[in-house]
Amino acid sequence: MKVKVLKVRISEEFQTTDETLVNDFLSRYDVVNMNSKLVQDEINYWSVLVYYQEKSKQTNSNKVSVNSEEELSEEEKIIYNKLKDWRFEKSKELDQPPYIIFHNTHLMSIAKFKPYNLRDLEQISGLGESKIKKYGTEIIEVLANA
Repeated sequence: MKVKVLKVRISEEFQTTDETLVNDFLSRYDVVNMNSKLVQDEINYWSVLVYYQEKSKQTNSNKVSVNSEEELSEEEKIIYNKLKDWRFEKSKELDQPPYIIFHNTHLMSIAKFKPYNLRDLEQISGLGESKIKKYGTEIIEVLANA
């Protein structure tokens, strides 16, 4: 298992750039665990410790994965935006940055696959048992109401 430290600045001017870098990193590796801490300095930022491993060939071939919004239909983009809204609210509730909950590629894959139950969620690349246990029921609820 490898470890990577990511820094995500809170300032609006850096948010898009930093989030893109984080999402790119997270889409290339299988995340085992993540921890984050808010660092208050001249520029406040989230320090994110990511435990990861190389993507297994089995994971890539057997699980659903979407890497770009362009791969989504109009209906799937609506679902994706509802999932992003849910993630934003959840991140405020838990006082964590949104990408700690799910990164964009996870939400795009969920919107594309439209799982009906927790077992279906297991088919989404990058969603581990702990994420499904923690957020799975809420994700299924968001999809049911979309």
